Amino acid sequence: MENGTCESCGTVGCDDLFTVQRLYVTPESWDREPTVIRVDDIERWCAACTAHYPHQLVSGGDGPAARP
Repeated sequence: MENGTCESCGTVGCDDLFTVQRLYVTPESWDREPTVIRVDDIERWCAACTAHYPHQLVSGGDGPAARP
């Protein structure tokens, strides 16, 4: 965890930032299979963003469980 600015919501002065990869999730529909796309970029997110948005925690980091 690090301090600084959240790269998801832009909040400045966050006490704890988690290193994550963003996930784009498309739910199943009658005409398509569900998909999960992981973005290659590594970002630093605040706890609020990790609690609300799909992501994968980068290996070796501490923080909340990933939300696919």
